[in-house]
This record gives sequence, C-alpha cells and structure tokens, in this order.
Amino acid sequence: MFWRRAFSALIDLEFIYCLSFLAHLLLMQWIFFDPFFVFAITWIIYYTVCYRFFSGRTFAKAITGLQVVARDGEIANPRQIVMRELVCKFVLLLIIPYCIIHRQHFYVKSQVWGTLAVIIILAVIMLVLLLIYKRPWWEQASSTETIKNCDSRGIIRIAVLLAIAGVFVLTIGIKISYCSKEKKYFRTRNIPGFPVNAETREYAAFIKTHSADPVEYVFRLFEKYDLVVLDERIHPEDTQYELISRIVGDPRFAVNVGNIYTELISQSYQDSLTHYLNTVFPNEDTLNKATAWLETNTDGLWPLWGNTNLFDFLKFVNNINTHSADSLKINWYCTDIPMDWAKMNASKYKDLPRKEKRDKIMADRITSIYRYKETNNEKRKKGLVIMNWMHGYGLIRDGNGVKTSHYFNKHYTTAILMDSLPMKVCNVIINRAPLGLFSTSFGPAQHGKWDKAFELAGNPDAGFDFGNSPFGNDNFDDFLWNSSSELKYKDVFTGFIFYKPLEQHIQTDGFPYMFYNFKDTLLRRSSCIGESYKENIREYMSNNGGKTEARIIPYAIDYNLIMNICIPIIIGLTLLLCFLNYITTLKRYE
Repeated sequence: MFWRRAFSALIDLEFIYCLSFLAHLLLMQWIFFDPFFVFAITWIIYYTVCYRFFSGRTFAKAITGLQVVARDGEIANPRQIVMRELVCKFVLLLIIPYCIIHRQHFYVKSQVWGTLAVIIILAVIMLVLLLIYKRPWWEQASSTETIKNCDSRGIIRIAVLLAIAGVFVLTIGIKISYCSKEKKYFRTRNIPGFPVNAETREYAAFIKTHSADPVEYVFRLFEKYDLVVLDERIHPEDTQYELISRIVGDPRFAVNVGNIYTELISQSYQDSLTHYLNTVFPNEDTLNKATAWLETNTDGLWPLWGNTNLFDFLKFVNNINTHSADSLKINWYCTDIPMDWAKMNASKYKDLPRKEKRDKIMADRITSIYRYKETNNEKRKKGLVIMNWMHGYGLIRDGNGVKTSHYFNKHYTTAILMDSLPMKVCNVIINRAPLGLFSTSFGPAQHGKWDKAFELAGNPDAGFDFGNSPFGNDNFDDFLWNSSSELKYKDVFTGFIFYKPLEQHIQTDGFPYMFYNFKDTLLRRSSCIGESYKENIREYMSNNGGKTEARIIPYAIDYNLIMNICIPIIIGLTLLLCFLNYITTLKRYE
C-alpha cells in the first residue's frame, strides 16, 4: 500500500507540473505569471475537480487502483477535500515552506540553520503522527482515508492513461524542441526563454528611448552624487572591468572624480597599493611581477585571489598614473578588513570579522576618507565605489523616505554608506544572473524578461535610473531565493547598467607569476582555513600553474540540467512505469 500510494503521489505531482508548465507557456504569450503561482493554481483546480467529480480519484489513483473516501466509507465531502488537499497539503506542505525558504537570507548562517530546524521539526512531527495514528496526518485531520478500489470500467482506465501519456509526452517534446533550437545557449540561458509579448515590447521601447551609454550615465550620476557605487557581477567576470576601465580611463574621471574605493584588497596594504600605483616600472616583466605580488598578498579573506580582472585593472590604473601629472593621479583606496597573513593561524582566521561586521568596516573606511576630503575642501572628493553583490544593496526607506528597520540597512556596506552620507551616495547594479541557493546562479532577472527586452532592443550597452522606469517597478529578485514582493528594484538601487548579454559574460582566472616564489606561502595560508581547502589549492596549483584561463560563465547550466534533462527523464520513467502497472494489473479489471 505504501509504495502504491507513493507512486500515485509521484504521478499526480508530475501531472500537475506538466499541466502548469503548458499553462505557463500559453499565458506567457500575453502576460507574465510566476511559474510557482501557476503551479499552485493548477494544484488547487486539479485536486478539487478530481475529488469532487471523479468519486475521490485523481488520474494517478485511477491508474494505481486507489480511492480517497470519508472514514465512514462514503465519498469525501467538499469540506474534507478542502481540509485534506488545500489546507493540510497545499498550504502546510507547499505554500508555507516555499514562503519560509523564499524569504530567508541563505548567506546568513543563523537563518539557514533556523530554516533547517523548522523543516526537521515538521518532519519529526509528521513521522510521530504517522506512528501514532497509522495514517498520514492530513488524513487524520480531514477524517479521510485511502483505500484500494479499482475502477472496473476499462474505458475510464484507458482514457486516463492516454491523458497522462499525452500530457507527459507533450511536455517532454516541448522541452526537447526548445533545447534543440537553443542548444548553443544551453549553458548560458534558461530554456525556454521569456517570450516576446506586450511586456517585453514595452520594456524594449523604454530602452530605446530612455537609456544612455553606460559611461555617460555614470558621469551624469557624478553630477548629482559624490559617491557612485557600482554593484559587480560575480567577482571573476571579466567584461564588467572593460566597462569600469572605460569609466576610470575617461579624462573626466581624473579631473572631476579621482578616487576609487574597492571591496578587494585589505586596508593593511594601503601603502603597498599606493606605492605600486605610482611606480614607473622599467619593463612589462617587472610590472607583472609587482602586480602579481600585490594581488596574491593583499586579500582580506582568502589566501589566493586569482581573478585576472583585478590583475589587469591594477596595471591599467598604474599606466594612467605613470603618465599623469601629480594633480591628476588616481587614488585607489582599499576597504577590506585588516589582515596580516604573516601572523595568521587557524584560530585567528576564525575570529576575522564576517558578514555585517565586515560590511560596516568597509563602509566606515569609505566614510572616513570621504569626510576627510570634504573637511579639507579637496577638489577631488568624489569616488567610484566597486562593491560586489549584497554589499551594493542600498538603504531601504518607507513611502515617506524614512529609513526602515529592513535587514539590508544594518548589514550591507552601501546601505550603511547611504545612511552615513545622506544624499551623497547612489548605487547602480550591472546586469547579471541573480544569485541562487548555495551561491549558484539559478535563473535570469525577472525570469528572463529583462534579457529578452534588451535582445529585442538590439542588446545595446545602456544605463538608466530605476525611478519612473518599468524595470524599477519589478519585484526585487537579485537574490532569487529571497525575492520579495515588498521590495521593488527602485527601492534597492538608484539605477541599472546593461553591459553585454549573459551569454557574453566571461570568467577569467590566472595571471603571470601567479605562483612565483609563492607556493609554500600559499599552502601555509590555506591551512588556516582547513585541510580540505589546502588540498584544493594544492590541486589547483598543480593543474593551473599560473596560466590564464577564460570561459563563458554557465549561468543557466544548473537550471537547464534540472528542468530540461533530469525532470524529462523522471517524467519519462514514470510514464513507462504507468504502462507497466497498467499491463500487470489488466486482469484485475476484466
């Protein structure tokens, strides 16, 4: 009975998924709905219709020979159906866990463990109730039970089997068709992508009429604000530094701005950084060695920072400064936590400031430097601040412009900056794929609507304010598993920059002299984190050797493997088992 019920539940779940997938594709031709919302509505309609009009049988139960009845053996009434399927299963097993997970900050350990604790406690309670009452708790609460009762009408069984087969095969066929058409984007785009509809056309029209070149957009922001925060993509992404180099290399930057603040590089190495930026090296080889030493020895958290973009950007700023007058040299201020790797050990590493403490340290560093420049009436007090992901989230205010008690406001660098320096700080997000569970990318912004709109507009490099734009009014989903209907993008960011579509984003690692006289030092540092990390570094050194490696970032690989490979395989196997079950039990119906 247990395995029959489990198989029945699997068929129903997959059938609902397939129906919702097909319904979502159809609806998306006109208007966007969250796929989970469509799944939820399909769930409600499916169970309500089946139990009410098919005598307590779903399509799966008709195949497996099961029936849901009231405890007295009569057909379950509407109240019992609502309690069983909508309250106990849909709300308690689906909606509540979804909302809990969706609203958690999975980069905050206390919330991770709190969520896991809730899930474990619920699982234990359900197991205890099952052992006590010998039936699932949703049956106990709804006064229903599941019995063996095979429908004797052969035509019904055949019709149900064909319906399941038709929906399953159609779903698999559509997924295979989309993957075949877009196979070159399998690693970089969610398949199927967002369709062309009224929404994407509206967004594309806005892009064409209301956006500016991203470099020009940033300098317009500098006319209104003293500090412009650029919120990076993932650290190793290389093309974003093409944009940053265009901004910093523009003559207006040296004249009117003059300052860079970065999350990368510990405050402890400020003197080393300043000396490097103002040193004229005799040749490229000497410059590469000095740059490699600076990058490999100055990170605030990790024994090795191997991203090529930082190496190239350091050389770029050095080149500007060595060809500029003293009054036009660029100042680069590092903000990360103080770090002395020479004295570091495992116990000291565990005590390093993390999370919100680190963010406040970085914000305080920027604030103190800015206020010093302002107090001394320095001509160049403005600055470009380069932060990554959550560190770039802005100050959340209510409808009256008053600071709220939102989590962001206490824990993230840019929010703290905006609170410390009112009206002087703005923040801009660069287009990227939102961060998913366990720090993997899982889906593009707004399920791909933004990327489709830019594709329709010709994928122009563009920048614009979120205020009074359709983009700014979209729900904030930069952290996909923490998307919030309470926040809009315009509540978190001042503006948006689109620079190259997702399929052109490149991750580059390695640089010349990366391990030059450094391997033993790196292994010693790595042991501060743990032996497993040390072994990973040892393997990386033996495989890489300091070579520069570039590759397209596989933003969508997790999503496409799960949704377009794993799920179709599971659906296909389930369909095969349905046919085998039908054939082996055929004599019981004769």
